Amino acid sequence: MLPERLPGLRVAPLTEGPLRAARERLARGPADARELARVMLGLHADPPHGVAERLVRRELGPLADMRQGPDGRWRLERREAERMEATLATLPLDALRYAVVDVETTGGRPETGDRVTEIAIVTVQGGCITGEWSTLVNPQRRIPPMISAITRITDDMVRTQPRFAEVAPEVVRRLEGHVFVAHNASFDWRFVRHEVRRATGHELEGESLCTVRLARKLVPELPRRNLDSVARHYAADLPPDVRHRAGGDARATAQVLLGLLRDAARRDITTWGALAAFHHGGTARRRRTPSALPRAVRDAGDAP
Repeated sequence: MLPERLPGLRVAPLTEGPLRAARERLARGPADARELARVMLGLHADPPHGVAERLVRRELGPLADMRQGPDGRWRLERREAERMEATLATLPLDALRYAVVDVETTGGRPETGDRVTEIAIVTVQGGCITGEWSTLVNPQRRIPPMISAITRITDDMVRTQPRFAEVAPEVVRRLEGHVFVAHNASFDWRFVRHEVRRATGHELEGESLCTVRLARKLVPELPRRNLDSVARHYAADLPPDVRHRAGGDARATAQVLLGLLRDAARRDITTWGALAAFHHGGTARRRRTPSALPRAVRDAGDAP
């Protein structure tokens, strides 16, 4: 029987940020209440002892994986987390649901104001594509001519389209409970996370795979790992008229993912734990928010 929580994205309230910060600090070892309070609140100095104790006991005390030792320092109870990680590691890959995502944008930096102009999500499970969805998005800013020349998406095309806040519920519904997959996953993840946070006040977190990184390891003979090259290798459908549009690129990436998973199976990589270790060069990692991206996909560019 599969566990209740499969690998996949979930939406976390922003109030979980302090708890996540506390767990990340305690993962490195015990800490006293003043240090934990500083980390949780994002302060530059430790708060007064009494204030810190009250805050930490109120927030961490009810949690099963946190405990305060007789020395007054807090520790992370690892047994439950380790049990869950061990359970997830045994899940067969064909039992998982994957959300293959592609976004077109006004530029490359969401943190400085670039926005999504189109998003597509193709779902995959059991070796098959199970669903497709895409929409243009009004970015609420001008699209640079250079970007329009690449994507063929113009200001006139998006002027009457929904804003991201209007499509965010559908985006979240299609992502939740799925492994996030993209070709150059760091790019798409940054934009989707930023847009969902801006629209809903919540964070996305969960497992992810980058098809660029997988291709580098599974088909090292390819001279390039951009989407055109990898799609050609796996005979994925990527005609010129849909290239650099979210729907066409996402569908091609989904077909690439299926090819990569078949190649992984030929290497006896058939479980989530085995694939995550192979993909990341270590143990399974999760998307952590709001702090950047896992090192495993940060360098996975759509490049040779």
